[in-house]
This record gives sequence, structure tokens and C-alpha cells, in this order.
Amino acid sequence: MIIVSSLQQEVPLADKIHAEDHTDELVLRRWITVGLPATDLFALWLDPDTLPRIMSHFAKITPVNASDALWQVDGPLGKHYSWETRIVEAQPGEVIAWRSLEGGDIPNEGELRLRPAPGEWGTELALTLRFTPPGGMLGKKVTTTFDLLPKEVVSKALHRFKSLAETGEIPTLDGQPAGRHAERQDKEK
Repeated sequence: MIIVSSLQQEVPLADKIHAEDHTDELVLRRWITVGLPATDLFALWLDPDTLPRIMSHFAKITPVNASDALWQVDGPLGKHYSWETRIVEAQPGEVIAWRSLEGGDIPNEGELRLRPAPGEWGTELALTLRFTPPGGMLGKKVTTTFDLLPKEVVSKALHRFKSLAETGEIPTLDGQPAGRHAERQDKEK
């Protein structure tokens, strides 16, 4: 198992390592602090419109019902993957956990843990995604060697969620001019 972490505070090594590297599972984990109460964040995460918005950089997510969602991901070489997930645990203000259903292309599970941030700064969120790449150990090696599962998937999702929670929107550069645009046009002439 490979665990990729980005910490805002130091976490004991024992908390970072949960299994030996001889498994074919990949684990992506990130932490972030959001300036809102855990109950508000819990409700926002479960809103059917939230996951499709915060994970749009990685997957197309279509809510099926209150606990299930269909995930679709474009992989390398034009390969398409899909799976359905189900919420398997929901403790208000504390944890939301989900896992893929049988028959999906990529077995996976995820968990969002919420806890009070120090100094009454809001809520600390810990988001963990676990994937079993197609092809077992070989698939894991190829995925990590060629970085086919971007490490920033979880980090970007959390930052987008934080923005959505604190401001009501997810920032984007779409439609905004860039200083390099004129430079590019000059080079094309």
C-alpha cells in the first residue's frame, strides 16, 4: 500500500502507515481545516450536488439515490472506468464512509472524518481514498510509476470543498484572461 499525505500539522508515523507495501491497494489521504462547524460540513458533503462539483477534475459523478452514486473516469489510452459507490457509514458531524459495489471496474472506498480544529478554527477534515488498480500488483506498479492516479486528486477535492463551504462557490480561471494569452498570440504570428 502506498500512502500519499499532505499535512498541515505533524501526524505520528504510526497513524500514516496502515498496511505493508506488498498489497495492491493505493491510498491517497489529505487533511484540511475549514472554518465551519462539522454539522454544516457533514450536511454539505451529503448534498447530492456537492461530490459532482468538487470531484469534477477527476471523475464524472452521477447521484443514483441518497446513498449511491455512479463514478465515471477516463483513463490512459482512451480507457473508460466506471463503478457505483454506496455510503456505508454516516455519523452526523463525525464520519462519512463509502465503498464501491461489486462489479465496478476499480474497487475502492473512501472516508471523510471530521473533528474540531484546535483553537476553535472550525473543523479539520481528513479525506482518504483507497483504490485497487486493475491488474493487481502490476497495475499498482504501473499506476505509481507513471503517476496515472494523480496525487492531487484528494487535495484538490478538499480545497474545492473548502471553497464551496466557506464562500458558496468553487473558484475557477475559466473565462478569465491571462497575461500569457497575448504572448502566445505573438509567438503564433
